[in-house]
Amino acid sequence: MTNSPAPAGLPASRLVAPRPGIRLRAGSQRAFLTCAAVAAALAAANAKDASKPAPSAGSALAKADPGPVTLLAPLSLKPKLFCDLTGDCAVPDELALDGKGHVLVSLPNCLEYEKFTPKIVMLDAAGKKTDWFVKLPPHPKTGKVHPMGMEFGPDGNLYICDNQYFDDKDHQSRILRVIVKDGKPMSCEVAVEGTKLSNAIRFKGNDLYLTDTFFDLPDKRDQSGVRRFSLDEIGAGKPVVKVLPLGKDPHIIATFTGKPLPPKPDGSLEAAAGADGEAFDSAGNLYVGLFGDGQFFKISFNADGSVKSNVKIIDDASFKCCDGIWCDQKTDKIYLANSARNSIHIYDARNHSLQMIWENDDTDGKNGLLDQPCSTVLLGNKLIIVNFDMPFPGLKNTKHDDPITISYLELP
Repeated sequence: MTNSPAPAGLPASRLVAPRPGIRLRAGSQRAFLTCAAVAAALAAANAKDASKPAPSAGSALAKADPGPVTLLAPLSLKPKLFCDLTGDCAVPDELALDGKGHVLVSLPNCLEYEKFTPKIVMLDAAGKKTDWFVKLPPHPKTGKVHPMGMEFGPDGNLYICDNQYFDDKDHQSRILRVIVKDGKPMSCEVAVEGTKLSNAIRFKGNDLYLTDTFFDLPDKRDQSGVRRFSLDEIGAGKPVVKVLPLGKDPHIIATFTGKPLPPKPDGSLEAAAGADGEAFDSAGNLYVGLFGDGQFFKISFNADGSVKSNVKIIDDASFKCCDGIWCDQKTDKIYLANSARNSIHIYDARNHSLQMIWENDDTDGKNGLLDQPCSTVLLGNKLIIVNFDMPFPGLKNTKHDDPITISYLELP
């Protein structure tokens, strides 16, 4: 999340048209290719290239830098309403799968906090909701708790980002751990404290990866990063881990620099929102998107788990914003929520291509239209999408309004 408009600059070296003869319109905020232009060009190019062998499916996965990204023709898969959360919360955020056909949704309620209880709810395949866990521990300093990114660990427990940044920016965010027995949540504990803006959680083996969206370093503007924690350190029964100050914390494995925002009218500076969504592909590469400008990074690892490379693979002014992401490891297609444009995109990690699935204008979310989408998961052929609906300057979404919804797209 951010209050920052994206800069207009676009390094041409990071983009390539799908085929010769197709160009993006310079300076357009809607620089994705038109279906008609793409269809005509693809038809001609496919006829010319029909005799060429297809590249191997995993070729891009093995490359630290797969080169310029291919922009594919937009799809037009109109979203529908999956669940109406009006009356349960003001702001929903993240999704997680429990492995039994249910979707969990975190309700941080960053707005109207006194009116709605922050909690985790469960949705079945038809969108019917029930409370899953309500007794999340408020922070002792702020008196609030804001559950955001979450994922089940290999120990069966649910790990949750508690984002305290909107209440206190001085390293008050946490990682919470919900103890689960026989599929039922039993209690909630603090696993980690002292982060800045805990946002997304993903697991790879026994390790938890956390995006921290703001570092707020006075001498290094616009930095954010990823922290890694082993369950041997933060698992159930372990003492609370207190992270060290930024720059000294050994849990930080990768950093990113967002594009600087212009000074405010009073001359003051504001940091760009950074690392937000993250996901692993089937080969174990980690992908991270920056909220403030849509930069998209690929992190590869050595056999011992150390970082081998951290490469920016997408820098597209038409993309502009990357909120939550989710990877279908059967296909290595990564679904990206673009809060700024009210749009959803697919990044195909095997073919290194980017494609918009749907985009709509400012809306209140009725009938499932997107209203500042922030996260996705795939349930069968349904792509479930949370609408955050907490606007900041620079986004299409201009106001918070009912209904509070979760949308879905039926994928072919």
